[in-house]
Amino acid sequence: MMTDNPLLLAYETPFNVPPFDKIKTEHFRPAFEEAIKVHNLEIDSIVDNSDKATFQNTIVALENAGSLLNNVSTVFHNLNSANTNDSIQAIAKDLAPILSSHSDEISMNSKLFDKIKEVWNSRNTLGLDAQDDKLLEETYKSFVRSGANLKDADKEKMKKINAELSTLTTQFGQNLLAETNAYQLVVDSASQLEGLPESLKTAAAEEAVAKGKRINGYLPYRILRSCLSCNMPKTGN
Repeated sequence: MMTDNPLLLAYETPFNVPPFDKIKTEHFRPAFEEAIKVHNLEIDSIVDNSDKATFQNTIVALENAGSLLNNVSTVFHNLNSANTNDSIQAIAKDLAPILSSHSDEISMNSKLFDKIKEVWNSRNTLGLDAQDDKLLEETYKSFVRSGANLKDADKEKMKKINAELSTLTTQFGQNLLAETNAYQLVVDSASQLEGLPESLKTAAAEEAVAKGKRINGYLPYRILRSCLSCNMPKTGN
């Protein structure tokens, strides 16, 4: 693969840690596009295999497919969760229905499911060990629960529902994050913080300084919502 996109290259780092110093926001869209293409080719290879469906050429092949997309998704979603910004959130909004559609196209691929079902129906004769038997069971059930047995018209309905849910779920998460970050509890008396760790009091005071909060010339404490749930039981106030 000829590319300078670090998300599409072997990381060549200790413990295969993503090279975050090289990854830029603009790398994600083309990386997802390429990874989805590669995944589709991997699925096509399974479906177009003219050999009899077996545990190896169907279930294991399916399990191993999508590794590039998984790598790109893991990096993106972790950054979006832990260190997001407006650009990353915009990408997340755009990607939500795309990734939902990609997943549905695989889960509702009738030719692929026919192969999975063929292996599933012969499971008692395959001599699988417990681990492989569980993989087969989870693969089959995952497809059934994702709509593989539905009629074509119902599949289309489900795809639309899943796309809408993915968009709304992403938007809800972003709304919740914005509300959480905007929340502030301004405390104008140190006595109200009695029982809280000194580290939290110091951080709250520094936050107030950073936000320029003053009450009657007094610099109060600004406590974020994320600090409240685990620390409020420690104070009698």
